[in-house]
Amino acid sequence: MAIPSPPIVPSIKTSAKPADTVEGKASPTERCCQRYHQDLSGICQTFEISELTEGEISPTQTQSQLDQPLWVPIPSDSVISRTSSAIDLSSLMEGAMDVEDRRAPIERLPAEMFDQIMQYLAISTHTNSYTTRNKDLASCLLVSRTFHYHTLATLYSHVTFPHSSIFSKFLSHIQRYPELGDLVRRLDFSVFTSVGLGRTMRMNFEIQKLTASTLRACLSLSSRLREFLASESMGMDMDVGVLRKLFCELPYLQALDFCGLAHPEFVEGMAKVLTSTNYMLPERMPIKRLGLHGCTTVHMASLSTLLPRLPFLTHLDLTHTQVTDAMLQTIPHTANLTHLSLSRCNRLKGFAVVDFLLEHPACKNLEFLNLLFETSRYRLLSITDVDRLLSNLPASLVSLNLSGAKIISDHVPQLRALAKQLEELSVGFADLTLHDVCTILEPGYGNEDPGCKNLSRHTIKYLDLTGIASITPQAILYTSSCPILHPSSYPLQVLELSEKIITGLGNQLISGKKVGWKVQDQGRRGWYVRAESGIYPGGEEVAKKSLSDDGGRTWKMGGKWWGNRKIGCAFGEISGIYGYYGFGH
Repeated sequence: MAIPSPPIVPSIKTSAKPADTVEGKASPTERCCQRYHQDLSGICQTFEISELTEGEISPTQTQSQLDQPLWVPIPSDSVISRTSSAIDLSSLMEGAMDVEDRRAPIERLPAEMFDQIMQYLAISTHTNSYTTRNKDLASCLLVSRTFHYHTLATLYSHVTFPHSSIFSKFLSHIQRYPELGDLVRRLDFSVFTSVGLGRTMRMNFEIQKLTASTLRACLSLSSRLREFLASESMGMDMDVGVLRKLFCELPYLQALDFCGLAHPEFVEGMAKVLTSTNYMLPERMPIKRLGLHGCTTVHMASLSTLLPRLPFLTHLDLTHTQVTDAMLQTIPHTANLTHLSLSRCNRLKGFAVVDFLLEHPACKNLEFLNLLFETSRYRLLSITDVDRLLSNLPASLVSLNLSGAKIISDHVPQLRALAKQLEELSVGFADLTLHDVCTILEPGYGNEDPGCKNLSRHTIKYLDLTGIASITPQAILYTSSCPILHPSSYPLQVLELSEKIITGLGNQLISGKKVGWKVQDQGRRGWYVRAESGIYPGGEEVAKKSLSDDGGRTWKMGGKWWGNRKIGCAFGEISGIYGYYGFGH
């Protein structure tokens, strides 16, 4: 198992709905395809595939063949949807081909199967953000009409912008072919940066590639957009016009992530758009996943206007914001929160947060809960708060972060019971002994009859012990007194420890090799990871099981590494600035 540094974000796309077809007249998408195949170089430029030229299309094709329309009739949305229909693709060709169907067998696959196949060719971004991307996918445009049709939807469904040049090419292309904007489902700026292009901020402003005006133009052409992922480096471009587009004019928008945005232009725009006097602001927004991680300067009035208008909310990241206890209670009861982060929200009170988590209808199906606080600044949960919370957490919960809470030895029985359902547990800075930590991972619940067999085992994969005074390199390496690193502690795979402990373990490579664990770190965080079999009995079998588990879980939204502190608003491994906030911060 390896730490993403940062990982490549896999593209898990949502297929586009075809446009309506008018009898005797090609639909907008069909007309786009007719014109679009004649300008394939535009695709190559948009996605940095300049190597493809007309000569590479086919050495046997004539110009008259190339000029033939490259499209198939598409029925209306009311008849078929690419996301839900099981109709074979051949049905799309009925009435358009009076001759014998001579397509290859693969071209006759249902549209849904084509969608699944094409997504394996889609690469959102490379680690350096500048190398050629999606070359294989763009090549599929040249195979046949059927491939061309399905490749377009994949190519334009999820678009990632590592820097402004890519955005400028993309915008110019959808301005020339507006129908392509209807295929766009995700605009991803999570890895966006101008660093490395040799430009200053003033030069970027003068070039006018990614600005508030061009961003508004892009959103206007992406009428069916479902996910918008911003980053802190574009804060000055997120003005009131862009925010009005996002909140008021995109009826299909389901995910918004403003991670790290704190620029005055963004804050002012939020204040002007998110106000009760804005008649354009919907009373019921379609947003399901909202990320405000690190938006420290967004006004409380903006949050109090936004939260009551989210009846479909499932993912909410309010880390380090000015949210208050009263605002949490305004979340609609129809919301179904599965992922919630209230980390570092210093305006919250522990008893009020526990009341919200245990009594509000929206919190009955939580899977991910992050209540991390830095004890040097503010401690949210007292002993009583922890006791109430641990006894009443929902059975659906699989990831719990209580770092900074006042956890003591009296809470060990409750933590031991939770260890039978959780996969991630963070108890950083808890007042626990080494024996307490080992007890949490012991089989059973502690109240079984002597000699009882078939005790329930823990399900913990990741355990955060940062800041616990009793945890030292010497203490955990001697497995005779502490079995945390022993094969018997499986399925435990990752321990997160403080920087000082990680440094000490890194200096004891021989001892670490004996137990089969090794150090990995990123930014200010460090992990001790089960990596080899070691010398203890059962180590080989445990090592095989660990290697076979890539860490992927549905509740991780496409992520694979353990200990993520940022809630993902879109499916895929997080990278760029999102990776910094999730794993390095």
